[in-house]
Amino acid sequence: MFAQADTTPGYVVPSYADLRITTRMSRGDNPSHTTTISLYLRGARERRESAIEQKGEPATPLLASILQCDHRRAIHLNLSDRLFSEAAFVEWSNTSAGVTTLPVAQGPVVTTVDDAVDTGERRPLGRHVARRVKTTTVVSPAPGANTPASRRETDGWYIDLPGLGCVASEMKTSLRLSAENPNGPRDRHRYQAKGTARRGYTIDETTRHIEGRMTYTTTVALVEWSEALLDPSLFETPADFRPALPLPGGGVDFTKPDSMANRLQTYWNVITAVVSRVVPWSRDRLR
Repeated sequence: MFAQADTTPGYVVPSYADLRITTRMSRGDNPSHTTTISLYLRGARERRESAIEQKGEPATPLLASILQCDHRRAIHLNLSDRLFSEAAFVEWSNTSAGVTTLPVAQGPVVTTVDDAVDTGERRPLGRHVARRVKTTTVVSPAPGANTPASRRETDGWYIDLPGLGCVASEMKTSLRLSAENPNGPRDRHRYQAKGTARRGYTIDETTRHIEGRMTYTTTVALVEWSEALLDPSLFETPADFRPALPLPGGGVDFTKPDSMANRLQTYWNVITAVVSRVVPWSRDRLR
């Protein structure tokens, strides 16, 4: 799946009143499997927790991420194993480093038309007001294109949360809903915006995605809305959490704590893999 950004947001430090929003997302083909997302906002900081609920069992948050916009720092938490990692923000101007430039597309044209219409309906939610926006996205490929035809219909309620993610504006993206054929010419994608109604943070939403004979329905429902004061410790690294294991090539293994034994095992695994590729017959000797 590819994404093309229409705007580049700038870095900001927001100032939120305390707010907690919990929503539940489910798919029509598997209603017993749902994902719950909780968003916490306080001052210049935000926290998101995700939990998966199956067969009616209570959802227990497993992962959390914290953005400290005032300190330009992101914190990721493995709540079940009590592990964490911290990283400084990367400036937007530096995010193009290491990006691979694709060859010029010469394949058939695929036209994507996005139509977002504000219905004018409003719904008060505490200090905020939600607005209803209906969006239709139609993908129309020319004959011979790799991208299939599809239609996505979204009916949702949204609120404005300026500065969410420590950025000044929403990132508007146009999604190509399938991977390109690596053995043929890349499709030429053209995007048109008929309606440009502003969306925002999702409170309630129903999406129908139609592709061929298949129809997928996804719903997002508001579970909890609270403007009660939040504990400032929610936006800090817990004192009893241990650092997660950093990986040699970058990134973090969130299943293991950072220890000398785990680091040695990780480096040994990397060395073994490299030597095995260079000298295949050495694979069994290195085990």
